[in-house]
Amino acid sequence: MPKISDSSEILWVEKYRPRTLDEVVAGKNVVQPILEWAQEWQKGNRQKPLLLAGPPGTGKTSIALALGNSMGWEVIELNASDQRNMQIINRIVGEGAFSETLSGEFGFYSSTEGKYRLIILDEVDNIHKREDYGGESSLTKIIKKVPAQPLILIANEPYKLSPALRTLCKMVNFRRLTARMVASALKRICKIEGIKADKEALIALAENAGGDLRAAVNDLQAIAEGEGEIKIEDIVIGKRTQETDVFKVIQKIFKSFDASVHGETMLLDETPDDIIAWIDENISLEYTGEELLKGYRLLSTADVFLGRVRRRQYYKLWKYASYLMTVGIQQVKEEEKGGFTRYKRPQIWQQLFRTRAKRIKKDKILAKIGAHSHLSKRKASTEMYYFISFFISKVDVEKAVRIVEMYEFTEDEVAYLIGDEKRAEKIFVKMSEGKQQSEKSAKKGSRDGETFKKKKESLKRGKGVVEEEKSKSGEAGSGSEFDEEVLELEGDGEEGKDGKVEQGKVKERDNAKDNDREKGMDKPKGGGKNATLDFFS
Repeated sequence: MPKISDSSEILWVEKYRPRTLDEVVAGKNVVQPILEWAQEWQKGNRQKPLLLAGPPGTGKTSIALALGNSMGWEVIELNASDQRNMQIINRIVGEGAFSETLSGEFGFYSSTEGKYRLIILDEVDNIHKREDYGGESSLTKIIKKVPAQPLILIANEPYKLSPALRTLCKMVNFRRLTARMVASALKRICKIEGIKADKEALIALAENAGGDLRAAVNDLQAIAEGEGEIKIEDIVIGKRTQETDVFKVIQKIFKSFDASVHGETMLLDETPDDIIAWIDENISLEYTGEELLKGYRLLSTADVFLGRVRRRQYYKLWKYASYLMTVGIQQVKEEEKGGFTRYKRPQIWQQLFRTRAKRIKKDKILAKIGAHSHLSKRKASTEMYYFISFFISKVDVEKAVRIVEMYEFTEDEVAYLIGDEKRAEKIFVKMSEGKQQSEKSAKKGSRDGETFKKKKESLKRGKGVVEEEKSKSGEAGSGSEFDEEVLELEGDGEEGKDGKVEQGKVKERDNAKDNDREKGMDKPKGGGKNATLDFFS
């Protein structure tokens, strides 16, 4: 086969990515609602964000980019390789969705003139990674404010998103492309590249890709690039391990006896814990009586193996659990089952999502109990949790306040711990009053300390003045009144302990003087100056 060109420096999936909506390979039921959504934006009517949902390779990202080009909108894209945490979402998505600023080409984009900035968030179902912490909640808050710019979210598994976020969006479901549609797209690429391709070869590539156009284009480039012709003999690629539709696998388990379902289950982007949840949720829709009993016994055994994997990290047991929950469940039925059954997603996932906030709160409480009591979370849960809950809910409020302060619980944590929001509020009101009283006492103590120092200094200065006047007049005096007041002040201060002892001695001396005075009053009056000196002595 003659070569007609050198290897290209660009991947064909990017080289032949559709530039406009007319070039998109998709059904009208997908393209039409997206086009109508964009037209409403052009009329100035703000719309809910679009949520493009479906398997990989069905054209979700391509149609979003093509829409931006077709409408003449500037495009901002964040994908899985970018961090999408709270700060990034607020800075890029938040500012981009609400501001009307200069474009990259220094042209002013005004929504009033129909010039918009299209914001695309790819793979939002993977926004739960640790580095993306807070991203989904920030995105939900932004959407609730009704952004002034169009926003498109893209997800392979939309049900990994919170119900709150999903309800704020208009969902458009993508289905895997048919082999005919994929083969037609491959034929156009071959024509542009100048490659002669057998129809059978293109159909084989399309079927092998399982409706994933991106995968089919990659396979075509691997085989045909630099070649002038491809035939069916050149198709040597084995069955692609694309993500199999979980609903098809469940259907094959319950309705057929095809044992290859075990291998197909291994291709799913699901863990054995996820698969057993799917089967447990839907087995009662297909099996009854003896079949249902046998099926639940097998599921129980499979769950035992999965439990041992979790406890012992012995992952070899996964294969036994997987076989029991697929082929084992499949073989207990007496005959193949026909008809259509609408399978349901596991309800346990929704329950876990709804109780996630409660579980996080309990973990924080256990962490505080464990840190203070030097226990693991497990022991804190079994030995202390209910004991503390009982005491906080039953003892008087003052004792409950001391317990809460010791463990540094918040009001929400106390309300969760005792299951009584009113009592939790009462405890924290009492705690607040105690803190206010402590602050007042601290301020009063500070003011009293300053007053004590000033009064003591004033008394000492007064005593010095009196002694100075006495010395000038030739009179002797001890200034005992001043000494007594100073000692009384010192008795109220921290250094007044010794002062109190001395104060007692001064009182005894003064009492003795008073007795002497009383005796002197019985004597005849006279002596003038001596009497005055005796009073001060």
